[in-house]
Amino acid sequence: MDLYEQPTQPDRRSESQGASPSNTRDMSRRKALGLGAASLVGIGAVGAGGVALERWWQESHGQQGAISGDIKIGHLLRKAGFGASASEIQSYAGLGFEGAIDRLLNYQQVSEEATEQRLSQLKLDMSKPAEMQQWWLMRMAWTQRPLLEKMTLFWHGVLVSSYRKVGGKNGYERMIVQNKFLREHAFDTYDNILLGITADPAMQVYLDLNKSTSQHPNENYARELMELFTLGLGNYSQQDVFNGAAALTGWRLSKQDPLKSRYVPGAHTNLQTTFLGHTGKLDYKDIVDILANHPALPWFICRKLFTFFVYENPSKDDLQPLVDAYNQSKHNMGAVMKALLHLPQFSSSQAYRSRLKSPAEFTIGAYRALEMQGTGKTLPVVTLNMGQEIFNPPNVAGWPGDKVSTAWLNSGTWMTRLNYINGLLLGQKVGKKGTTPGQQPLDFQHIVDSQKLSSPEQFVTYFANFLLDGNLPEERKAVLVDYLAVRDTSPGARVTLGNGTSYPLNRIRGTLYLLMTLPEYQLN
Repeated sequence: MDLYEQPTQPDRRSESQGASPSNTRDMSRRKALGLGAASLVGIGAVGAGGVALERWWQESHGQQGAISGDIKIGHLLRKAGFGASASEIQSYAGLGFEGAIDRLLNYQQVSEEATEQRLSQLKLDMSKPAEMQQWWLMRMAWTQRPLLEKMTLFWHGVLVSSYRKVGGKNGYERMIVQNKFLREHAFDTYDNILLGITADPAMQVYLDLNKSTSQHPNENYARELMELFTLGLGNYSQQDVFNGAAALTGWRLSKQDPLKSRYVPGAHTNLQTTFLGHTGKLDYKDIVDILANHPALPWFICRKLFTFFVYENPSKDDLQPLVDAYNQSKHNMGAVMKALLHLPQFSSSQAYRSRLKSPAEFTIGAYRALEMQGTGKTLPVVTLNMGQEIFNPPNVAGWPGDKVSTAWLNSGTWMTRLNYINGLLLGQKVGKKGTTPGQQPLDFQHIVDSQKLSSPEQFVTYFANFLLDGNLPEERKAVLVDYLAVRDTSPGARVTLGNGTSYPLNRIRGTLYLLMTLPEYQLN
């Protein structure tokens, strides 16, 4: 496994700033790391798959009621996006919470031209899985429409297909076609989304709909359409699977264009059949209409949506407003998302940092927050090593972590998270022969100068404000400040704060590394 290597820094015993020679302390990064890695081990978060981490957060930050202020904006941009830089948070905060939601939902008012230009400049080959993954991850990193991209990721984990079963290398690009469809229709009616995903070439190959004939209907798509896409177990029978498969026949992949499919009425079963209590000569449009209007569907899909964006195990009362929005809007998922973002539950303390960040959220969140400059060529390897290979969910049920977020964390994926942050700050990238120069490292002197940071405390506060909503306990903040403030005359590049005191670049980086490996930072 290719991982960023965490450089070992020697322990140094020296005077603290302004202290007498007798008042010395040992504040190495290895010792200060107790804030992060050791803290997670101490609360059992790694060994328990992250369950203890969420419990620790709720117990140690037991706020009651709703969150507010800038915390609310940061919370919104993490839940409904991938986190944000300090300047982005400031921009959204200027709109107010309602205005921020409006901007996220009405994404058409925000230009994506710059993102498209940057992606085109990468000159990626969409017939290669790694470059397809790079294309989408960098779209997440650069997008000015974060909720649209987050919704596309949500749909990818629900209406699942994988590049490993889309017809071989000549069919890989079918995943891009599907991805663009999910983005274009992310807030459409669920009827249209289901119609489109039924006609989607990647889905047809993945669940064998292209092999289904009138004489021998293939049941795979019909079964998963009901079990995993619309109703859930217990709301249909095996006879519904059989009859639904017959009604769904007629689809063929285009021989002229492998990225398209076509419906052939002559290849469709033209017999009368009964599906979920509806009898007639049914076709795929009838099947989708019956499912989209089934009373179990809004509860099913709204539970998935609430779990992904708010917190796990929602109650019936939590879901009722979303179900109402689905029914009253004639199944419009944009209306459902608008209702979700306005729920008191969404802005409640229970929802605040309620889920572990997925690998995509963690990786892209750090990239966006620090406004990293680079091509993201190695990001697919990073998310893979964290347990999430984009365009390749483990099976048709999607990623377990989307349902129970603690599934994302174990000792191996935790170390990958640490190494990723370390490599990001060093400007390194993963390669088969180790780490090599990658994205540009942060210009800390520019940050210090532009933000007028005049002391170690101001430095820590600045980053904590937008990375942690300012929610950094005083004892943790003190350790970080002490780590940075220790007098260190070792040779190498230095950064000068506004007070005229210079600090080693490695210690500056180390302080931010420690902040971004805190248990709090792992949670959305």
